[in-house]
Amino acid sequence: MACKRRSVANRPVDAVAAALKREAAKRGDALKPIEVVKVALATYLSLTFREERDEELAGTPRLESADAAGLRRGTQAAVDRLLFNANYWRAAYETRIIAACTHPESARACLDAVSVWTAHTLKLNTLSPDETVATFERFCPPFALNRRRGSHERTRAGKGPLPDFRTTIEQLEQHGEEPSESIADLRFLLQTMETEAAAYETLSTASPVALTVLFSILPAWCLQNRIDLVSGPWWDDCDVMSAIIDALHDRFLELGFNDAVCQYFHDSCYEALDAYHRDLSSDPSPFADFAIPQLIALVQQAREDCPNFETDGYGGTLPPWLISKEQLIWNILVCSLYGPASARPLLVDSPDLLSLQGYAGKTDAITELAQTSFMRYTADRIASQADQEFATFASLPADLRDSSIAYISSIHRKLDTLGYEVLPAGSCYPDRCVAAFTASEVECLAILEHRRWLRERQKAGWRYGSSKDVEHKRSPYLVPWEELPDRAKEWNRSAVRSIPGLLASVNLAVVK
Repeated sequence: MACKRRSVANRPVDAVAAALKREAAKRGDALKPIEVVKVALATYLSLTFREERDEELAGTPRLESADAAGLRRGTQAAVDRLLFNANYWRAAYETRIIAACTHPESARACLDAVSVWTAHTLKLNTLSPDETVATFERFCPPFALNRRRGSHERTRAGKGPLPDFRTTIEQLEQHGEEPSESIADLRFLLQTMETEAAAYETLSTASPVALTVLFSILPAWCLQNRIDLVSGPWWDDCDVMSAIIDALHDRFLELGFNDAVCQYFHDSCYEALDAYHRDLSSDPSPFADFAIPQLIALVQQAREDCPNFETDGYGGTLPPWLISKEQLIWNILVCSLYGPASARPLLVDSPDLLSLQGYAGKTDAITELAQTSFMRYTADRIASQADQEFATFASLPADLRDSSIAYISSIHRKLDTLGYEVLPAGSCYPDRCVAAFTASEVECLAILEHRRWLRERQKAGWRYGSSKDVEHKRSPYLVPWEELPDRAKEWNRSAVRSIPGLLASVNLAVVK
C-alpha cells in the first residue's frame, strides 16, 4: 500500500500542522506530548469527516454507536477515549454486534452497554502527567476492565462492559425484542468476548505492568485490525505521521529530555514508518477473523522462534509489516506518555537477517560491510608493501568475495566469545557501547579470525603454497597463527580493531 498523499490544496497535514501550532501557542509549557497526538488526530478526523459529510447526508443514516460517531467527527472527548483505548469492547465488536441484531434499537442498546465509558469524562487537558499515565494504565490494556466483582466467577457479576452486555441480551430476550437466532448470535459474541477477557486476565496475572501486557497484545490487535487505536487511517498517511513525529520530537526537547534520546526516538519512529509503508500490502489480512487469544499465541511463538524480532521482524510466519506497525504505534502512543526513552529499537538490516538468501526490500549491509572491509585490507597490504592482486571488491573472484562476506557474518560469533554483542546503535546507553578493544582483546579476536579463515579456506579446497596462487588455490598463510609472518598477523589485528567503526557505518554497535 503506497503512502497516502493528497493534492496541495486542503491536505490534512496542513490542517494538522496549523492546529498543532495554535495549540502550542495557547497551551505553552502546559502542553503534554500526548496532547500533541490528540490535537493531530482530532484535526485529521474532523477534516476527513467534513470531506465525507455531503456524501453521507445524501444517503441512508449510518447505524453506529455514539462513540464511533464522535470519533468520526473528531470530537476531542472521543479522541481521548481512543488514546486511552477506554471503549475497547465497543471498538472490537461494534460491527459484529450490529450484524447480529435485527432491529436498530436493539443494536444501539447493545452498543451502549459495551460503551460504558462514553459518559465518563477523560479529558487529557485536565489531567497531570502522572494522572494521565495512571488513566492510560487503567484503561488501555483491557485486563483492567475485565476484572469483575462478585462471588460467582462464571456469571462475572459486577459492573463493566461484559456484565452490562449480558444484562442487555437478557432484557432483549425477555421482552421479545429480538428473534431467537439474533439472541443466539449475541450470546456467541458475549462468549467470544469472555474468552478474550480471560486471555487478557492471564497476561495481567503473569505481568502486572501495563506496558508489559500491552507489549504482548499490541501485535495481535494489529493483525486483527479491528480497534480504532490500530486501524485508524492516519497510520497510512505519511505526511500526517511525519508531522506528529516531528512535533513530538520538538516537544520532548522543549521539556528538557536528552538530545541523544530525542534523536533516537525520532530515528526509530521514521525507521518504523518507512518500513511499514514499504512492506504493507493492500491485500486483506488473513488474520482478520482470528480470535485474539489465537493471535497472541501466534505472536508469542514467532517471538520465541525469532529472538531478534525487534530488529529483524517475525520471519516468514507473520506479515512483514507487523513489526514496523506495532513499533510505530508504540513509539507514538507510549513515548508520548512515558517519554522518548521508551522508543522501540531501530529496525536495522542486521547481519543475521541479511544473510538469508532472497530477502527482498533491504539494502545488503553484509555486502556493504564486506566492501568496506576489503578497502581497509587493501590499504593495509599497500602499507606493508605486499602484493595486491585485486584493486576493487567487484574484481574479486566469486570465491574470495564469498570469503569476505563470510568474515562479516562471523563477527558476532567472535564478539560473543568476549561477552559482546551487536545491537542497533542508540538502543543502549553509551556506557555499554565499545568504541575500541583492549590489546589483549585484539589479539584474541585476531587469533579467532585466523582460525576461522583457515578452516574456511581449507574447506574451500585451498592448500599451503610458498606463494599465493588464486587459480590453483594456494596461499602461504594457511599455517597456524604461531607460524604466520608478522605482517599477516598485523592484517588480522587491523581487521578486528576496525570492527566497531565498521559496524557503526551501518548503524550497528558493539555492546557489552
